Amino acid sequence: MTRHSVIPASGSYRDTYYTRSMQPPLGAPLLNGQAEADVCIVGGGIAGISCAYELTAAGKSVVLLEADQIAWGASGRNGGLVLPGFAAETDAIERRVGLERSKAIFDLSTEGMEIFRSYTKRLALPGVGIRRGGIVVSRYRDAKAMQAAAQHKAKAYGYDVEYLPAGRLRELVCSQRYFDGLHDPNGFHAHSLNYCLGLAREVQRQGGRIFENSRALSMTRQGAGHLITVPQGTVACQTVVLCQGGLVDGFDSKMQRSLLPVGTFVTVTEPLGALAQEVIKTSAAIVDTRMSCDYFRITPDGRLLWGSGMSGFAREPANLAQKLKRGFASVFPQLADVRTEAVWSGLTGYTRHRMPYLRELHPGVWAATGLGGHGVNTGPLFGRLVAEALVENGRRHRVFDPFGLTWNGSVFGPLAADTVYFWEALKESCNEWRHGKKL
Repeated sequence: MTRHSVIPASGSYRDTYYTRSMQPPLGAPLLNGQAEADVCIVGGGIAGISCAYELTAAGKSVVLLEADQIAWGASGRNGGLVLPGFAAETDAIERRVGLERSKAIFDLSTEGMEIFRSYTKRLALPGVGIRRGGIVVSRYRDAKAMQAAAQHKAKAYGYDVEYLPAGRLRELVCSQRYFDGLHDPNGFHAHSLNYCLGLAREVQRQGGRIFENSRALSMTRQGAGHLITVPQGTVACQTVVLCQGGLVDGFDSKMQRSLLPVGTFVTVTEPLGALAQEVIKTSAAIVDTRMSCDYFRITPDGRLLWGSGMSGFAREPANLAQKLKRGFASVFPQLADVRTEAVWSGLTGYTRHRMPYLRELHPGVWAATGLGGHGVNTGPLFGRLVAEALVENGRRHRVFDPFGLTWNGSVFGPLAADTVYFWEALKESCNEWRHGKKL
């Protein structure tokens, strides 16, 4: 079977729902010559742009280097669903750091959501189109576990979600595939590419300098600071912040060994018309409970946006469109004849413990990356925490200290990741069989 890379050749945005409905590209120049700044940020996804915005707002001079275009990678290609938390499950975080620290970490994730929401409104970022609500659904009957999860979230974390039994859930999501759900009224979905473009323009208005098509090639010490080299220039700075995510490409060897790029896959249909209300009678976005989950929503213009699957090998099959269509048609048979209009993939950076990296790697070199598919809440949060650390000597970022850099497995990492995804999918299939797929 023919396969090709998740990430196409550089130079232009990939055809996606987001690029078809995007605000004008930033059109920033490439760096040609020498530049100086207090801080150089490598990577123009949501984490890098958020860092640039917070630092320029605090009075720091900033240069941001983006190898392609702003939010060209996963930040501009994701499912757009924003819920609290991280890629690691809550119980795994509790086992590692205890309930008190786990709650502090969870609270930061909700702060990241609020930053996204408040900046969209306060800065009047165009085309972001926030729509409220998120629903987590189960593909098998396990009411006790879902209710227990809701109760634990309320009691231990002070965060309320509504349990939806099968009857109520199927009034909202018209499929026999799902049994129970948890409705989060604080969740939302949005156009993350337009958020990134809007915030990047605010960075420029605050005096920050953004250079697109300016891939960082090397970093060396220069006195008390650092010198970043790009193909046609250099940046001299005191501090470097690495925000490359799934597109880390060897610029920093320590990060290269500590991040695993994972491919994710998304499609969008033609406008559904009246069918949209027949399949999903809520403006909320939906995600199932599996590790390699399905996630979907009705867009503001009435299309189904559907994401499914992960690949540690960061490759996609040539028949990806057919696979994704079979996926959503198995959940919503009434959409079997609906045409898909765009199919795309992206790379997101994962860590072995599935928690992000936020730390100073070397004196004056910071990492704010490894967001693991949760960048839309974590990116804005990391921007704020990095700025607090650099401007005010803040320490809130230290709550992530237990989640240090871990080896990505080198050439064996992709195989290990796909083995984990396969094993988890097998366990989920067994649960579906054991509990029964129909009421």
